[in-house]
Amino acid sequence: MALITLSSDYGFKDPYRAMVHGVLATLAPELKVLDLSHSMGPGNLIEAAFVIGQAYSAFPPGTVHLILCGELAGDGAWLAMELDGQYFIAADNGVLSLLQGARRAKAIHRVEIGEQAGTMFPGRDFLAKAAVHLAQGGALSLLGKGVDRIKSLSMPKPNLDGGRRRIQGHVIYVDNYGNLITNLKAQDLSEALHARSLEVHLPRNRSLSRIAMSYQDNPQDGVLALINSLGLLEIAYRDARSQEVNGASSLLGLGIMSEISISYE
Repeated sequence: MALITLSSDYGFKDPYRAMVHGVLATLAPELKVLDLSHSMGPGNLIEAAFVIGQAYSAFPPGTVHLILCGELAGDGAWLAMELDGQYFIAADNGVLSLLQGARRAKAIHRVEIGEQAGTMFPGRDFLAKAAVHLAQGGALSLLGKGVDRIKSLSMPKPNLDGGRRRIQGHVIYVDNYGNLITNLKAQDLSEALHARSLEVHLPRNRSLSRIAMSYQDNPQDGVLALINSLGLLEIAYRDARSQEVNGASSLLGLGIMSEISISYE
């Protein structure tokens, strides 16, 4: 029997996460349910797609990921998608298209079970039931009719200008330490990393002249640029304690979708 992961923008103060857990436990007490994340910004689909997109490959085939971020922002449609041998349930708000990226889902069906009219809490009222159905081996097609089109959103793409020796990317996630994770992969920087010199341009007249090897490396005014464990360029503050106290995001005034540029010679 598969397991279910639960992600949302509910946070941990309010009762909503616990209520969905309670419904899942009532429907199938034998099922294992894991919290993936509940700290996404309200309706922040790029953040949700990043967290889930990075995490789901660590889970076994057949895992069901119940995504309750912006769950009322799908024009009254909720979807279940099979991708890479796993299932994803969410509102038709664009988050599933972000998870797909350049890949193609094996199948996408509407979630049409349960009493949906007028609901203010789809996760509790019927999406939890859909997740249990899939986790127990139920067919995706039994949830509702198949769909060919879903709401489409796209992640920002890096701009690699070899002629001008310039690379531009964007911050796509800010972690719990305030570290700024960009959409620039290690292979995007291969030429720059072997160049005679490089400069990572930051706001407030700051720049970094090297890519560090680890978080313990020597920082420049406390700030580091490094390739993190996900293989992405990250801007970090040495020994940061949180986003608010001394994280790179607050110190540099950068957040999701902020531009990061690199020049090299």
